[in-house]
Order: sequence, then structure tokens, then C-alpha cells
Amino acid sequence: GLLAVLILSYRQTITAYPSAGGAYVVTKDNFGPRWAQLAGAALMTDYVLTVAVSVTSGVAALTTAFQPLQRLILPLSLAAIALIMWANLRGVRESGRIFAVPTYLFVGSCAVMLLVGLARLASGHLDPIPAAGTAPLPPATASVGVLLVLHAFAAGCTALTGVEAISNGVPAFRKPEARNARRTLVAMGMILGS
Repeated sequence: GLLAVLILSYRQTITAYPSAGGAYVVTKDNFGPRWAQLAGAALMTDYVLTVAVSVTSGVAALTTAFQPLQRLILPLSLAAIALIMWANLRGVRESGRIFAVPTYLFVGSCAVMLLVGLARLASGHLDPIPAAGTAPLPPATASVGVLLVLHAFAAGCTALTGVEAISNGVPAFRKPEARNARRTLVAMGMILGS
């Protein structure tokens, strides 16, 4: 629901600000510079935390898959941050091209994983999930359900941080920029939602 609200809001923002309009510009035009500074500070905090969470998650996955890399967690994290910084300093169009390949690989691998799971389900070769209540849970795990939901919500909100990027980068799209940006925003929302 939160993703749908964001997508609808930023579609309107792209229409109203076809030359690029993120939270800072929109807030400045509608509420003044003080509130815009607050929005800008929130975005900076959000971007820093997004990079930290994304890099940490990626390096953790990499070092889990390749055990000898465990001792290189910090250098790998710093190298990933340096690479992200370098790509972003190249400009909106160039960074979009640089990040396109890993993004397509990630989305493609998720699609393949879902298709393989559906094929295994259809062929009857998917391991069954144990029925609820068949395995007794220790009493200490009662609060894990709430923590799991909170963790999922936090992870989902972290994923939402990229939604604004399209409204900030409208001029980088092919003509007609606003229409293409709106279409890309909806496609991104559908992929992210699924």
C-alpha cells in the first residue's frame, strides 16, 4: 500500500515538475526553504542509510558464499562504497547505464528463481512445507513473529528509497521525458511490488 501511494504521488510530481522535482524542490515550492531543508536532511540521511544497508547486505551475502572473503569484509564494503560513489559522480545518465547491468541481473535472477519454484510446484517436486502446529515452538519464539514483521517492514521501506530517484532524474530520459519517466516509475513499482 505504501509503495502504491508513493508511485501515484511521484507520477503526479513528474507531471508537475518535468524538469526534475524531488522532495527538496517540491517542498521548497510549496512550503518554503525551512521545510525544504528538513526534507533535504531527511533525504541525505536516507541515502546514507540506504547505501550502508545495501552494501552491508551485499558484502554479507558475498562473504557467506565465499568463506575465504570473511576476513575482507571491511575492505570489500569500502570498495563497494567507492564504486557507488564513482558511478554517481559520473552523472545521472552514466550512473544509470552503469547500474543497469547489475539491476537487470538481479531482477532476472529473481524472475528465474520464481519460475523454477513455480515449475517445481507444478511438477510436484517442491518440498512440502510442514503443516502449522506440527512442530512445537519454544515459548521464547512468540515475539519473533512481531520482530519478523518489523524487520520486513524496515527492509521494504529501505527498498522504497529508490522511488524518488526517477522524479529527480526526469531530464535524463528520452523524449518525451515526463511520459517515459512516468512509465519507468510504474514499471519499477510493479517489479518492486512483485
